[in-house]
Amino acid sequence: MSDVHNEISGTVFGPVLQVGRVDSLTVVGPAAPVTPASLPVDEGFVGRAAELNALRDFLSPAGERTALAVVGLAGVGKSALVVRAAHLAVGAGWFPGGVLFVDAQGYNDDRRLSANDALASLLRALGVPGEAIPPGQGDREALYRSQLAARPAVLVVVDNASSADQVLPLRPAGRAHRMVLTSRDTLPVPGARRIELDVMSAAEAVAVLEDAVRAVDPDDDRIATDPAAAGALAGSCGFLPLALRIVAEVVADRRGEDLTRFAESIGAAHDRLSELAYDDSVDVRTAFNASYARLPADQARMFRLAALHPGRTVTAATAAALAGVTPALAGVLLIRLRRAHLLQRGVVADEYRFHDLLRIYAAERCAAVESEEARRTAQRALVDHYVTRAKGVHSHLDPGSAAREVFADRSAALAWFDSEVHNLPPVLDLAARHGWHAEVRDAGSASFRYFDLRRPPEWMPVELMALASARALGDRIGEGKALNGLGSAHHRLRRFDEALTHFRSALALFSEAGSLRDQAHSLNNIASTYAVTGRFTEAVPHLERSAAAYRAAGDRDGEARCLANLGKLHNDLGDPGRAIDFYRRALDLRRQVGDRDGEGDCLNGLGIACERLDALDEAERHYLAALEVYRSTGNRHGEGQVLGNLGQALGGAGRFAEALGYHERDLAIAREVGDAHGEAISLYNLGLTHWSLGDADRAAEHLRHAAGRLDETNDPATAEAARDSLRRLEAERTAGRTWFRGRRRGR
Repeated sequence: MSDVHNEISGTVFGPVLQVGRVDSLTVVGPAAPVTPASLPVDEGFVGRAAELNALRDFLSPAGERTALAVVGLAGVGKSALVVRAAHLAVGAGWFPGGVLFVDAQGYNDDRRLSANDALASLLRALGVPGEAIPPGQGDREALYRSQLAARPAVLVVVDNASSADQVLPLRPAGRAHRMVLTSRDTLPVPGARRIELDVMSAAEAVAVLEDAVRAVDPDDDRIATDPAAAGALAGSCGFLPLALRIVAEVVADRRGEDLTRFAESIGAAHDRLSELAYDDSVDVRTAFNASYARLPADQARMFRLAALHPGRTVTAATAAALAGVTPALAGVLLIRLRRAHLLQRGVVADEYRFHDLLRIYAAERCAAVESEEARRTAQRALVDHYVTRAKGVHSHLDPGSAAREVFADRSAALAWFDSEVHNLPPVLDLAARHGWHAEVRDAGSASFRYFDLRRPPEWMPVELMALASARALGDRIGEGKALNGLGSAHHRLRRFDEALTHFRSALALFSEAGSLRDQAHSLNNIASTYAVTGRFTEAVPHLERSAAAYRAAGDRDGEARCLANLGKLHNDLGDPGRAIDFYRRALDLRRQVGDRDGEGDCLNGLGIACERLDALDEAERHYLAALEVYRSTGNRHGEGQVLGNLGQALGGAGRFAEALGYHERDLAIAREVGDAHGEAISLYNLGLTHWSLGDADRAAEHLRHAAGRLDETNDPATAEAARDSLRRLEAERTAGRTWFRGRRRGR
C-alpha cells in the first residue's frame, strides 16, 4: 500500500515526510528552561466533529488512558485530525512539556523508520545532540525516558506506523504523558483507545477544496460558483483529504483555468481514489503529474535528480552536486519546489525532504526522462561531494595535514559532518552498489577522526562498508585501516574482546605489507585495550614498540599519542612521577604539531599525576587548563572527563560542596553525549561525594544507580566497588568524616 497522509506545515520534530510545507525547527538543549517546539501548523481543517471530541476527551488531564490509535486507510486524514486535536489540547495548557512529532514511514519498505532511528529523532528533538545519541536501542530508550521524566506532560505523536514494534519503544512512561499514533493497520498497543476514521462526506470534501483554494487567493471563487464541477472533482478524489489538498493546490495554481475542464481531466484518468498503493497509485500520480507538468524545465530537472539522493535529506550543496549547478541556483530551485509542495522543508535551515510518494514519483520521472548515463553521472557527483567533504573534515582534525581543505575552519568542518552524518551510510551504500569501492574506502578512512571525536551511531556501519570495499579492491592497507576503525568503535563501546580481534587482524595486515606507521597505530591500539582491561604488563611492550615505530616513521603526532598512553599507563600502575615525565614529553610534541585535543589529554593526565602526588594546587591548574582546551575545540567528552577529575581533586582537598558541583556537571555532559560508562562513573563519584557531605539517602540512590549502569557498560570491578560502598553505607549510615576516593573517566 502507498504511504500517504495529509499535508502538514509548521514546526516538526524528526524525519516527518508529508506533502506540503514544513517550517524550520528550533531545538533546545536538555538544560534549557524551555520546552520542545510544538506541532505542525494547523490550517485548513474541516469537519470530523465526533472524532475531535473523542480525541479531546483522551488528551484531557482527566483522561484515563495514555495511548490512542487513529486508524484508517491511507490519505484519510489521520494526521490532520491528530494535529487539530493536539493544537486544541496545547491551547488548553494540557502539555506544558511540549509535543514531539515523528513520521514512522511504516508503509515504505525502503525507508521504514525503526524504533531505534525514531528514538534518535526524538532525542534530537529533546535537545540531545546527534553525537550524544548512543547506538543501542536499549540505551536510547533509557535516555529518552530520562529526558521525558525531567519534563512536565509531553504529547508524543507517532505518525504512519505499520507495526507495534515501531510504537511501543516510543511510548512514554507515567500517567501525565500521552501518545497518539496513526496507522493503516489496527496495531496491538496494550491499553490504547482506537478511533476508526472513514472518508469524508461529500459536503466536507467540497469544503476542503473551497478552504484550500481560498487560502491561496481569497478572491478565487471557482469552487463556490461551480458546485457541480467541485462535486465531481471531490468525487474523483474519492473524498480523501490528501488527494483533495493536492488537487486544490493545482487548481489554485492554475488561476485562470476552467474548473469543469480540469475536473473532467482528473475524472477521465481514473474513476476513484479510494485506495492508494505504491503499485497502482494512479490517481495520486495524476495529481502529481498536474503539478509536475507546470514546472519550468530547470525545476523539473532538479525535482527528478533530487530523488537520486539515497539519504533522508537534500541540501542546496548536495542538490548542486546532483544537478551540476551552483549551490546558489540549487537553493533557489529547492525553494521553488517547496513552494509547489513537491518538496518539504527539513528540520534545519537549507534542508529539504521528499514525501515518500513524491520521492517515488520523482524517481519514476527521473528514470523515464534522464538517461542511465545521466543518472550515473549525477550519483557519482553526489558520492564525490561527500568523499571530498569527509576528506576536508579530516584535514581540519588531523594535525599532520599539509593543508586545511574545503572548509574555512575546524568549526565549519565539524558542523558540516554533524548535519550530514546520517546521510553518509546510504550514500556510501549507493557507491558500493555502483562498484565505486575506492570512494567508500577513502570516505571511511577520512571519517575516522570525526567518528573518534563525536562517536555517532553511524561509525560502525561506515567502517563495515569501508572494510568490504577495501577487500573488494584487494587493498590490504585499506582493509587494515578499516579494521583499526572498527576496533576503535568497539573499544569506545567497551567491547574489548572484539576490539582486540580487529586490532590484531589489522596489525597482521600491516606487518605483512611492511607499513611501519600503520603497525604503530595498531600496536598503540592494542596496548590501550590491554591497559583499560588491566593487562598492564602486556601493554608496556606494545607501547614501547609503537613509540619506536612512530619515531622511525617520523610521525611526531603518533609518537606523542604513544607517549601520552605511556603516561596514562604509569598513572594506572601507581607511578605518577614517571607518568609526569611521559606526559610532559607528549605535551611538548603535541604543541609542536598543533594537536589541541591531544594537548588537553596531556594536561588532564598531568592533573591526575599531580593529584596522586598530593600536589593539589598544581593538579587543579592542569585540569583547568585542559578544560579550557577542550571547550575551545568543542570536545564534550574531554570536558566531562576533566570536570569529573576536578571533582575528585577538590573532594580530596575536603572541598566537598565544590566537588559535588563538578560531578553534577560531569554527569550532565555524560548524559548529553550518550557516554553510558561515563554516566556510571559520574553517578558513583556523586554517591561518594554525597556520603562525604552527610547525605546518606542521596548517596545510596546514586550508588545503586551507578552499580547497575556499570554492569551494563562492562565494568564489573567498579560495579563491585560501588556495591561495596553501598554495603558500608547501609551498615554504618555515617557521613561527613571521610573522603571516599572514586573513579575517573580518563582516556
